[in-house]
Amino acid sequence: MKLGFIGLGNLGYPLAMSLVRAGHDVTVSDLRRDAGTKLIEAGASWSDDIAGVCRGSEAVITALPSPEASRVVVENADGVFDHLTKGNCWIEMSTTDFEDIQRQAKVAGEKGFNVLECPVTGGVHLAHTGEITVLAGGEMDVYERYKPILGVMGKEVIHLGPLGNASVVKVVTNMLAFIHLVAAGEGMMLAAKQGVDLGAAYKAIRASSGNSFVHETESQLILNGSYNINFTMDLACKDLRFAGQIAEKLNVPIELGSMTRQIFERARNLFGGEAWSPQVVKMLEDACGQPLRAPGFPETLVAE
Repeated sequence: MKLGFIGLGNLGYPLAMSLVRAGHDVTVSDLRRDAGTKLIEAGASWSDDIAGVCRGSEAVITALPSPEASRVVVENADGVFDHLTKGNCWIEMSTTDFEDIQRQAKVAGEKGFNVLECPVTGGVHLAHTGEITVLAGGEMDVYERYKPILGVMGKEVIHLGPLGNASVVKVVTNMLAFIHLVAAGEGMMLAAKQGVDLGAAYKAIRASSGNSFVHETESQLILNGSYNINFTMDLACKDLRFAGQIAEKLNVPIELGSMTRQIFERARNLFGGEAWSPQVVKMLEDACGQPLRAPGFPETLVAE
């Protein structure tokens, strides 16, 4: 397909690269021209404006850091909705508010466009290998039309029903991941204070009923000391805020989710919004005077 892709950050870049490597005709754009350098070398085209991204594209994909950024790119004057050809599709891969995507889809429908929401989950490192999970929401016929390109970007593609459902499930998965991250740090700290070798403790937890995907991945980066999961504290706090908003709308008390949000807000105040999200555990390390470190763990999960 001829595709447009806007937003080449930590997540957007590997998703776009998967499409280019699969032979699709991809035009990319970002606020930073250098973000597209490797994509251009791999065969992508570059556009300085949204009109150029949309020109001739059967679908335009956005992978942006916030709903605010998405609204600017999609709805503002000279945005995607001003330039996408009728009958084609906007695919939103950003993590967004479920009511916002429903509102935007209504506007798109009035203009003659299709919409899919396709947030991804599983970690940036899996986006680089094409093994991330794609959560899709939208009309089934639209989903079936574009499923082949979603399957290029992700190993498993799951259709969750109408627009809005995928956004909710994505926020749920992120909330659970952040809860698991805080819990993994506390568990490893108990082992460290007892004097247990943390390399052995990591393996024991991984082989136990207390294991989680987060422990298998992010705990390695804590034990290395890099914390580099390519996901910032700002993004974590944004997603936990979304979880709180959904819970309030649906009248669901989420005690662990609310407590985890408070913990992440404190970490962001201490370390800054651009700090990697696993640094939430550093608050515990500092409070206990005990770094959680062990030899042999990687600095990043993204293969160069």
